[in-house]
Amino acid sequence: MEPVKWSKEFSVGVEELDQQHQQLIKMLNRLLSPRETIDTHSETISETLLAMTRYAQGHFKTEESLLEAYDYPGLQEQKQQHRAYRKKTVGLSMDTTLGVDTVPETLLSYLYDWWIHHILDEDMKYKPFFAAKGVK
Repeated sequence: MEPVKWSKEFSVGVEELDQQHQQLIKMLNRLLSPRETIDTHSETISETLLAMTRYAQGHFKTEESLLEAYDYPGLQEQKQQHRAYRKKTVGLSMDTTLGVDTVPETLLSYLYDWWIHHILDEDMKYKPFFAAKGVK
């Protein structure tokens, strides 16, 4: 997988969320580095995954709070997607700590696909909503 390059295409128009998305993409790119994915037991994978998981939790809280504050009609759908992400990453993370050989590629593919899809498709749904509310 190629590293993800941040561009305006990823901007949801809310500076705080864009900054958080950029940080998550940086963490994802660290995991995509070929030398990091060779060993299932790599400390770099575990540390970066843990940091990314924690950061994502904070991001979800910020995003959901903002969506709730402005009464965004798609809030429950966002929350459901965030819950599904947490559940899946917990399972894959557990497999990584147990040394299951297929996890790094499975995990990386999941994270890559989920974050790209979530930002470019799901989060873009609230971009015009926040723009209409004057949220920057």
